[in-house]
Amino acid sequence: MVKSRVPWDILGIVAGVLLTNMLVFNPFINTTELRILPAILIVLFLPGYAMTAALFPRKDEISGAERIAFSIGLSVALVPFIGYGLLYTSWGMNTDSLVISISIVTLVMCAVAFFRRRRLPQGDAFSIPGSFFRLSGSSSPEGKRSRLETALALLLLISVFMSAITVAYVTINPRQGEGFTEFYILGPDGMSDRYPVSLNRGDSGEVIVGVMNQEEETVDYRLAVLLDGNPLPLQTEEENIRIENNERWERTLSFTPEISGNDMKLQFLLYKDADLSEPYRELYLWIDVNEN
Repeated sequence: MVKSRVPWDILGIVAGVLLTNMLVFNPFINTTELRILPAILIVLFLPGYAMTAALFPRKDEISGAERIAFSIGLSVALVPFIGYGLLYTSWGMNTDSLVISISIVTLVMCAVAFFRRRRLPQGDAFSIPGSFFRLSGSSSPEGKRSRLETALALLLLISVFMSAITVAYVTINPRQGEGFTEFYILGPDGMSDRYPVSLNRGDSGEVIVGVMNQEEETVDYRLAVLLDGNPLPLQTEEENIRIENNERWERTLSFTPEISGNDMKLQFLLYKDADLSEPYRELYLWIDVNEN
């Protein structure tokens, strides 16, 4: 009898990703503590299992316990890289962008695993449940060694599982008071170079100023630009900024120096709420302004 080649485990991971997205983006659930359960699932297990399936398509490469341990360990290792990469995108790192990005990576890995298994000879591919409980090396006459390897694999599984639970919970539920504001300036082409550091008096220079609110609340900011201690005029929508949590504000600011000099300090000051006593964030450039 020919065994079925339906990849039930991969189909289960795909179903888990879809279900997790339905629950996370459900407005009746994502505001309650129930959101923790699907979020932990997609942070803790799904991407790692998909990657493990892609890396080990054969049934006799690793045991079932090792497959679970790799799934959890790879998930914990992979998710921070995805989150770190999101910081350099226009979406930023927030719950929505993180869940969507993890889902895409997981589904891509599932596709890779599916096609790698399909290329194997009949009966060599990993499957559920037939191959899952097979212990690697169980056919060896060294039975004690096999039991020792199994015990070590289970111990590794428990350790990784406990560590991953802690990491996932802290990632999804950061403690209050750990919010921050990202404040940055870019050159006119949106890169961290080609800043207007040499101008003629009366000419205009342009920079891109960005603010990312990760304060866990809506914040009213105030932006000020100073050249050698002298304020430069800004438009109202550039000076007073209200940003929702996990939202990004970015504008191209133009400034025109009316005085000349070398090594002049161009300051970008960001104030939070109504506190104007000292800047909450500060950035600056050293520029030369030449006479015409």
